[in-house]
Amino acid sequence: MKKDNIPQLVELSQNGDSGAFEILFTTFKTRLHHSLFKILKNYHETEDIVQQAFMRAWEKIDTFKGNSNFYTWLYRIGFNLAITKINSSRENQIDEVFETTLSAKDNIEEELESNELTNIVQNLLNEVPEEQRTAYILCEVDSKNYEEIAAITGVPVGTIRSRIFRARQYLLENLKDKL
Repeated sequence: MKKDNIPQLVELSQNGDSGAFEILFTTFKTRLHHSLFKILKNYHETEDIVQQAFMRAWEKIDTFKGNSNFYTWLYRIGFNLAITKINSSRENQIDEVFETTLSAKDNIEEELESNELTNIVQNLLNEVPEEQRTAYILCEVDSKNYEEIAAITGVPVGTIRSRIFRARQYLLENLKDKL
């Protein structure tokens, strides 16, 4: 079985063919890991989430209807697991994402200012409603386009645009007040 025939592999997997699912795993594991690592910023946690996503996909393969491509469905499973991990761990990995996007500082004073800005942005992002924060993270952190975000979240593209706009607007307005 060739790995370029994804719909056939999915159908075989739905009929209980674990070999076909293993090909799906081999085909998509690196891509899923790369995407989820952008969210989690921890190699080992990302490995765990990827494994959990594939286990859940195998358990629920019969619920895949083919309305989207298989990777979008798999990514949505992984993304939901990653968000659950972030929300349940009380360690906010979003902080790490913002830290890596800020350039390295040459002296302690600049570094302290940078850390303060990072904390302000992190706190503001935590104030944004969950739906807006999720759409914003998928767009700004994971570089997904509106259509991909709509497929992942199961929400219309117009709603995604609105959520991202509102999150950006909230961050900008409140960042001005804090600086």
